[in-house]
Amino acid sequence: MQRLHFPPDSWYSVLFENPEIDVAIRKAFLTYERRPPRKFLLMAQLTFLGSCREIGRSGFFLEHHDESVMIDYGVKFTDPPSFPDMVSLDDMQGVALTHAHLDHSGGIPRILSNTEASLYCTPATRDLSVLLLRDLHNISRGRLPYTRKDIALVKRQCDATAYEETVPLGRHFELTLFNAGHIPGSAMVSIRVNGKRVLFTGDFNATESKLNLGARKNLPKHDVVITESTYARRINPDRAEITQALIETVLETVERGGTVLIPAFAVGRSQEIMCILEQSEISRKFPVYIDGMARQVNDILVRHPEYLQSPQSFTRAVSRTRIVHDNRDRKKAAESGGIIVSPAGMLKGGASHLYFKLLHDNPKNSIIFVSFQIPGTPGAELLATKKVSVGSREFEVKAEVRMHHLSSHSDSVGLVDLLERIPGNPKFHIVHGESESCDALADILKKKGRRANIPDINDVIEI
Repeated sequence: MQRLHFPPDSWYSVLFENPEIDVAIRKAFLTYERRPPRKFLLMAQLTFLGSCREIGRSGFFLEHHDESVMIDYGVKFTDPPSFPDMVSLDDMQGVALTHAHLDHSGGIPRILSNTEASLYCTPATRDLSVLLLRDLHNISRGRLPYTRKDIALVKRQCDATAYEETVPLGRHFELTLFNAGHIPGSAMVSIRVNGKRVLFTGDFNATESKLNLGARKNLPKHDVVITESTYARRINPDRAEITQALIETVLETVERGGTVLIPAFAVGRSQEIMCILEQSEISRKFPVYIDGMARQVNDILVRHPEYLQSPQSFTRAVSRTRIVHDNRDRKKAAESGGIIVSPAGMLKGGASHLYFKLLHDNPKNSIIFVSFQIPGTPGAELLATKKVSVGSREFEVKAEVRMHHLSSHSDSVGLVDLLERIPGNPKFHIVHGESESCDALADILKKKGRRANIPDINDVIEI
């Protein structure tokens, strides 16, 4: 065997020239010497991995000394799906997840499969994330950077964390979750590092709904805030007025003998509609049907009542709904003169396609949208033209079409109100919005004398 020669006095020379040193120890030192040294940061550094002037692939990487934490790691629904850049996960102390929506959670299994660090989120977020991640895996046809087995790590590595609970992460970080009011279990993530506090708002809604308590407004002092800006250019109508208008449209339809289709997101929006129908007593008089993934979401939220505005109301709403199992049930529901709540929220797929085909040509029926319809989706097309293409066929719609938008994000007023309340004169870094929305929120904050920055992807700041 050829003998290896190393410079005198090097680690290699000491290890390999001394036969008494255990082979395993030599291998360990050799591996360590070949590994690129990790930065030893005197100042904490935050890298913006995604969600910069865009909605999707949220991800933030916070480092101090030789330790790090990740906050969110989501997907953007491009073709194929895209994710934030990967970073070194050596010495990762924890992964924090604000909420279950896939633009924040969609890449979490990729991170967990490469680190033994724990995932920190509420129990509701943990269970909802597993449900959504499995669905993502099913529809992605193997184009994800992780396997279905990796999704199980979300539960296996999760250290379920309650609101207001402070958890130490390694030697340099502390984590606290605050209610974000966006969907059940959603949280703002506060990290204490290097004597400062950094707040990641995730998606938040300070307005109470029939399902959720509003986001916590009296937050503690923070030095840096990374905030969403989704609706920074919108003013939402009064929620009570929208709720009442929705109730009136539903009653007008069923009382004239029609059937109501409400295409709704499976997580959050479907459950809010159920609570509205229950509290208005509509569900006592007319049948209410629940289809698609919303059925499994209901089961999860029943197990986590602490994240609901009124657990009793939600339990009653669930008990008064009729579960749809197959196409035979769907045909009966369409003929029932009742209310059907079914994903997808923009008529892009799911069972709502079948219901639409069964209901579109009867003027007694109504199709009610309750969320923003992204331009180019069937829902947006239907609202604009009363025509829509489903599959290869174009439909002229005779059913009544309405929009009663029940937003799960704070609007411009709500965003600024909550952010201005945060003590400590923090610097704001604005993400999670189209470019114009980021600019709008930055302008508002600057006019109020606040410091505001709009980062680009992979920008690094010192904390």
